[in-house]
Amino acid sequence: MTRYAKATRTVFTLLIAIYSFQSVFAQTNATMDGDKVLHKMYDAIKQVKTLKYNLYASERIEDKYSKANSQVKLNVAPFKAYYKDLKKGIEALYVEGQESNDAIVNPNGFPYFNLHLDPKGKLMHKDQHQTLDRLGFNYLGDILYHSLGQFPDAYTKYVKYIGDTTWENNPCYKIEIDFPNFHYYTYMIKGKEENPVSLAAKLNLNDYLVLSANHLSSYEDDFKVGQILNIPNAYAKSTILVIRKDINLPMYIKVYDEKGLLEEYSFSHFQLNPTIEDAEFTENYPGYHF
Repeated sequence: MTRYAKATRTVFTLLIAIYSFQSVFAQTNATMDGDKVLHKMYDAIKQVKTLKYNLYASERIEDKYSKANSQVKLNVAPFKAYYKDLKKGIEALYVEGQESNDAIVNPNGFPYFNLHLDPKGKLMHKDQHQTLDRLGFNYLGDILYHSLGQFPDAYTKYVKYIGDTTWENNPCYKIEIDFPNFHYYTYMIKGKEENPVSLAAKLNLNDYLVLSANHLSSYEDDFKVGQILNIPNAYAKSTILVIRKDINLPMYIKVYDEKGLLEEYSFSHFQLNPTIEDAEFTENYPGYHF
């Protein structure tokens, strides 16, 4: 082999080594960044006191998507929420510990008077995944934190930083949480009766998936002791989060199961920790129609 050929091979080998090292470093750094961004999000959620925003939601119910655009005002602790469906005109007002812990609902139609309903109950939870008392970010933070905590090395195996993007002209991180081994397994009810909501809360799962996998019509249907169920091994197969860099809160959430898109949520006209008067969580506040 000529001296030139040897030198060429040496340079080529060195370039391959450098490229391989850079690729491994980039992947490791991306994983570390994803871990760091999620933990910054957890910390930011703890600092939220009040919120105002518009929420777009799309949720798969059987083989169709239920969509809603709403206006939300929220006080985190004590929990107070005002919700208005911007298309249907339905309003809901919930103040933790008041009205026997029911929400006051203006149906903006029949039966033409205010209803007092359990936020987790059959009527308010029907044909949707989430409930009024999950508005804001606490539920999301808790479910992600505890779901990932069930898997060894979850933040290095399943969490990926996949690039930067923008949301309403704000710089954002884009994070993917992917469980390639997402599947359903058999689970026996032990000790006491459960329903899809209580079981999902205990196992940090999506209660709609528990409902649909077991062919139930209501979140309030009881599972009996000894009953065998189909249960997902994670909240979802994959989740995409678009997280604003300045406030470390998610502005867009897209969730997939084994069938495809399961649920999608996006935030607009977002205000973090604005002043919200106590009167804005009462029925007689100007502009409400309770």
